[in-house]
Amino acid sequence: MPSLTRLEAQQRAATITVRDTRVALDLSSQDGQGASEFGSVTTIGFEARPGSDTFLDFKGVRLNSATLNGSELDPESWQDERIPLTDLQASNTVTVDGVMAYSSDGEGLHRHVDPADGNLYLYAMSFLDAGPRWFACFDQPDLKSRYTFQVSAPDDWTVHGNGPAEKGPSTVSGIGTWTITPPQPLSTYFVTLIAGRYASLYSEHDGIPLGIHVRASLGNALRREAENIFEVTGQAFDYYHRTFGVRYPFGEYHQAFVPDFNAGAMENPGCVTFRDSFIYRSRATRSERAGRAGVIAHEMAHQWFGDLVTMRWWDDLWLNESFAEYMAHRCCTEATEYPLWTEFGISRKAWGYVVDQSAATHPIAGNGAEDAQSSLQNFDGISYAKGAATLRQLAGYLGDDVFLAGLRRHFDQYGYANADFSELVASWTAAGGTGLDDWTRQWLLTAGVDTLAVTDGSLVRTPPADRPADRSHAVHLAGISSTGELLGVAPVVVASDPIAYDRPDGAIAVVPDAYDQTWAKLRFDAADWRQLRSVVSRIDEPGSRVAIWNSVRDQVRDAELDPREALAMITDQLADEPDDVVVNIMLQTARRSLAGPYTPIAERVDRLAEVAALADRILAAAEPGSDRQLMAFRNAVPACSDVDRLDAWRLGLDLPSGIELDPDLTWAIVTRLCTLADRPETIDQTLAADRSAAAEVNAARARAALPTAEAKQQAYDLLMKPSEASAYVLYATAEALFGDSAEQVQLTKPYALSFFTDIAATAGFRTGWALGRIPSLGFPLSVTEPEVLTAAEAVLDDDNTSPVIRRVVLEDLDQLRRALASLDRFTGQ
Repeated sequence: MPSLTRLEAQQRAATITVRDTRVALDLSSQDGQGASEFGSVTTIGFEARPGSDTFLDFKGVRLNSATLNGSELDPESWQDERIPLTDLQASNTVTVDGVMAYSSDGEGLHRHVDPADGNLYLYAMSFLDAGPRWFACFDQPDLKSRYTFQVSAPDDWTVHGNGPAEKGPSTVSGIGTWTITPPQPLSTYFVTLIAGRYASLYSEHDGIPLGIHVRASLGNALRREAENIFEVTGQAFDYYHRTFGVRYPFGEYHQAFVPDFNAGAMENPGCVTFRDSFIYRSRATRSERAGRAGVIAHEMAHQWFGDLVTMRWWDDLWLNESFAEYMAHRCCTEATEYPLWTEFGISRKAWGYVVDQSAATHPIAGNGAEDAQSSLQNFDGISYAKGAATLRQLAGYLGDDVFLAGLRRHFDQYGYANADFSELVASWTAAGGTGLDDWTRQWLLTAGVDTLAVTDGSLVRTPPADRPADRSHAVHLAGISSTGELLGVAPVVVASDPIAYDRPDGAIAVVPDAYDQTWAKLRFDAADWRQLRSVVSRIDEPGSRVAIWNSVRDQVRDAELDPREALAMITDQLADEPDDVVVNIMLQTARRSLAGPYTPIAERVDRLAEVAALADRILAAAEPGSDRQLMAFRNAVPACSDVDRLDAWRLGLDLPSGIELDPDLTWAIVTRLCTLADRPETIDQTLAADRSAAAEVNAARARAALPTAEAKQQAYDLLMKPSEASAYVLYATAEALFGDSAEQVQLTKPYALSFFTDIAATAGFRTGWALGRIPSLGFPLSVTEPEVLTAAEAVLDDDNTSPVIRRVVLEDLDQLRRALASLDRFTGQ
């Protein structure tokens, strides 16, 4: 099953131009529980160079027939998921009648039966090369087409797609037919469909019809959340219309929150799909709704950058994601009630910093992507967070007027078509931008994280020794007073030469990037660091606090700061940190890293008790019923080692005033309880009271967490052998097999040693998103032993290891090496 190569895509794009695509889907017999297949008939009109040859992508289970210009094609010619098309005419029509398989891995046409009520739900995910799993197509980004879909399905279903869905007369047997006609040409990778007994709410904003859709069992939750979602959606539309100067071009705008979704969301024009955990069935905090607003704004930004103007090939995937990431944070901060730059710094940037300091790092752009699947390996914190941080630097470098004027030119020139980065640079240059060639070389074609430090009265930039680069950073230097005020704020641009800076009177320390504006590690001289450790929570500027907390994590990873000292700083300062999102992330850091892989195994239980005490202290100080109280309780649960206390909480006893059990809290308590005690009956009891799809996933996580050899073997086998389990069940099992538990290292060590050989073999039966996601979630980082390092390195040395798995191991192995280096330096382990 070859993945489409760049050369093949270029040759096919030079050979044909796709005119229109008509897809007829027969979903009419899929209302029962046992159906696994559906009919798909695709007719494509296209122009070609007369006498040329090409091929069509088709990943069905059976090919009933195929015709080209009225002539039957030999069914035996269908090989390696491709149908060859030969001796083409100037104008051609190809029709493919096939039988396709529903998926359970979140790609192609995914089929989910809701255990809550038995209802069936379908949705299509065509990214990255999953489109041919549900309709025949020329599957590459630069062969856009007009589409028409005709869908036959049970009459009482809801059906939506990339354009308005018009329902025709129903048959006597209760089958309805919907015709969906997107208003603009589409690339194959963002063609979609939803079908089933969805619960739906509709609205309108500025003439744009809006819809939100969820499983019926989440209908009550949707009614609670819809007002907020519609509000953010309208605010984002207004912001992007003002900012881009181009109205939303795809007609209706539906947002479908669907089960078992692999990504956070997918930007399908006119019908964006999201994971349905964003429709909160339990109590949600403002921070969670802010995060959801960011995802909504991210996918809406894609309607322009990605959907209106689309990359030619997957090596420019970073453009889609970096721009959507950057614009979403701008949009939410400037147009909604959710300023998100603090979240970006403490969460999103931190994700990218880890990748960019690992052996798996790569430049933001220019990564080759010689075939479609290899591009997925760079779908990471560099393409998202580092790219967005870099664009933030670029906007500052060009000035916002030139930056946005260039984007408007780009949309005007390449709308409904394809473009690459060089053409975007040309649009900025035409808008008045200068020096972009140097800027591109500095930021987009290099890898690694620079270090900024104020030493001897100067701001100094140091590139990583193994990845030298000449990057310039536009930042603000500032002194910090003893009460946390910024003093003597100075905008500077630092590159190869140090920048002199006079410490302001009254400053106890200097922060090199006071507003967290660039992509760099920050370091401080010893005296300043001692002062900052005791004042960080009182600093007025959130960007400075984020930059300092990120430095704590960087220094631990670099074996420059003893994890015990980092934990002491968190324990001393975090309770007074004003931002809940920072408190949440740093509590997780304390539990998962400082009481985990960066602590000797014998000391982890004691370190975890320190984290639990901190969570309890924040919990006790929080106002009853507040978001901070809920956030603290959520962190107290996985840090708690008292089985009796957990059992009482599970039964609703001894809960802090203001905390009420909901399904998510209950399952968190059950999972922690099952980590500490062999209590499978507790899982069964909780599952009997909660028959939702989320409950089945949580039950899988709790079963994998049980502290017995039998439970671990069953979890291990589920991951390493073919099964019918859903992707979400596999992900939950992978998370809990090793987990970040302080108590199960010796129990799981044998599985950690065999993990890498066995996970490499899963490439024989697993594909797509799940192939890389499962080894990433299951990586045994908690088993911080040299033997595990040796086992992982052996997989990298094996030339037969799948590139997808190799990339995951390469990235996570860096974290294991760093943990071992820290242990060696600070404890001699």
